[in-house]
Amino acid sequence: MSTTAMQKKMCLFVLLVFALTALAGCGGKPASAPANTTLKVGWDFEMPIADPVKSGYFLVRSGIMETLVAVDFDGRLVPGLALEWQAIDATAWKFTLRPNVKFHDGSLMTAKSVKLAVERFAETAKTIPLDSIEIVSDHEILIKTRKPVVALPAYLATPEASIYGEKAMVDGKFISLIGTGPYKFMQVAQDKSIVTEGFTEYWKGAPHIKQVINRHYPDAQTRFMALQSGEVDFIRNVLPANAKLLQDKAGYQVAVSPVGRVRVIYFNTEQAGLADREVRLAINHALDREAIVKDVLGGYSKAAAGMFPDNLPWGNPAIKAGEHSVATARTLLDKAGWVDNGSGIREKQGKKLELNLITYSSRPELPDIALVVQAQLAAVGIKLNIQVADIGAVEKAMASKNFDMVLVARGLAFTPDPSIAFEDFRSTSMSKYRPNYVNKELDSLLEGALRETDPAKRQADYYQAQEIIDKEIPAIFLNYYVHVDAYKKTLRNFRIHPTEAHVLTSDLQFQ
Repeated sequence: MSTTAMQKKMCLFVLLVFALTALAGCGGKPASAPANTTLKVGWDFEMPIADPVKSGYFLVRSGIMETLVAVDFDGRLVPGLALEWQAIDATAWKFTLRPNVKFHDGSLMTAKSVKLAVERFAETAKTIPLDSIEIVSDHEILIKTRKPVVALPAYLATPEASIYGEKAMVDGKFISLIGTGPYKFMQVAQDKSIVTEGFTEYWKGAPHIKQVINRHYPDAQTRFMALQSGEVDFIRNVLPANAKLLQDKAGYQVAVSPVGRVRVIYFNTEQAGLADREVRLAINHALDREAIVKDVLGGYSKAAAGMFPDNLPWGNPAIKAGEHSVATARTLLDKAGWVDNGSGIREKQGKKLELNLITYSSRPELPDIALVVQAQLAAVGIKLNIQVADIGAVEKAMASKNFDMVLVARGLAFTPDPSIAFEDFRSTSMSKYRPNYVNKELDSLLEGALRETDPAKRQADYYQAQEIIDKEIPAIFLNYYVHVDAYKKTLRNFRIHPTEAHVLTSDLQFQ
């Protein structure tokens, strides 16, 4: 065949290929398009880019930082950056580190870098009475404590215990986010969004998502509108009414799952009126938990029976939800000497039973719950004034003991051990959410449980502690949190984690 004839034949072949390709794009099986590799996320809470020992939650949720110990979807402790751990004796734990883990700056994780991070966490958090950390080998450390700490592995699963590279610190100050997670911090953009990119050398394998744009929307309705407009692909903490709208709308997926969080009212038991257990018990009977779940939360919750929800293994099964009974509440208040003289507000010795409740709006359902609580207490003759502030103001009020009642959505599982949740009720603790309540028997139980190495005896101590709290009512547990997120259906492999810590994982990808 001549060269000219061969060229003509090749031209015809190329034209045929182009024609077939065009036909494939117009009909039959569509041509495949490149998958989206940028994920835009609308967060409900602020996104602090800060020293993890001070504010590690967003850093773990966004996939920038990781911890030595991880938690699976059943709430069990599992290997993270540490492959295994072992109690050598009552005050010594050996941790074997995962080999070949790289930090975002390309350096390898070593026993030295882990030692630095754990020492700073222990100094800041005060939950670990650290004596020393010895480097046994490049991938082994020995952590010694001044007294037994049976929950040490759980404490090292909390976001503030994140591990970071040595170059993150200069002259004792944290200056750079150098983590090990699937997403590497890149910049804070001009619109204040936080940009990360997939870390190609991530120890579990390079993530499918190449870039993440994290945006903060404090208002739930604004987040909802941002998802619908395409401004973001994924939003956190969706209002029940909006979740129901999205469930019936094509192109969206709503994720619903119980998490380790409870909505709770803390009492200042030294304030007038609330110092009387009978008044606290009356309030407990006046509150209709089921009505709050149905009318405010759209069924996306469960009435609480004690502190811990069923998806956490620490709850005492003997604890039952408080019975809603307006009649019982009124009888208790009568016996306590608070009577209604016709004004609709009970009085005692010339003082009205008027209380103040403070809550915050970053959990958008809390002010609505407060209004229902206000109405339910009014039905038994208690006037409730509501103040909606930010979470910082709530914590400040509790720290200064300048409050009557506080309504919060209390996280229970950031540290996957019951001791942290009980710190709210130990009188000498540093918890931000102490209800200003002192009980020596309870203190003794909780302090003993911190040292108890027998799991069965430790559980028995915590069961007994829950019975004391249930009887004395320094707090009322309203309902267990059911987290609701929403995202475009093209996003795959998202699952709500029970600790709420892990959100952006390396498994996420677009269809």
